[in-house]
Amino acid sequence: MTAVTLLAPITGRAVPLDAVPDPVFAGRMLGDGVAIDPSGDLAVAPVAGEVVALFPTGHALALRADCGAEILLHLGVDSSQAKGVFRPVVALGERVEAGQPLVRLDLAAFRAQARSPLSPLVVLNPGA
Repeated sequence: MTAVTLLAPITGRAVPLDAVPDPVFAGRMLGDGVAIDPSGDLAVAPVAGEVVALFPTGHALALRADCGAEILLHLGVDSSQAKGVFRPVVALGERVEAGQPLVRLDLAAFRAQARSPLSPLVVLNPGA
């Protein structure tokens, strides 16, 4: 198992996954991690790697880090139906560096439309 350092993917307050009002994340069914209560409007790559999943709505994406770890960033809870909130600035298959912008969001619309703004950052394959 290789240790990997993750940057905060968005400006805000870190909270435990237990606080996320979604049993999949709170129960760590996808993996362990942390959630961010965002105060910023730009999500950045927490690690260098490749964009291996990018939801069409822009609310979630996954990166495969150079060490092989797969990292999921999910912006908000029940945010996939949010309109005019997310604007991805990367493409599927793109190589990114840690700190590189991934998604811009309209923070006010995001907070109004998502059931919760808490945004999980989860390691999907901790044994990598």
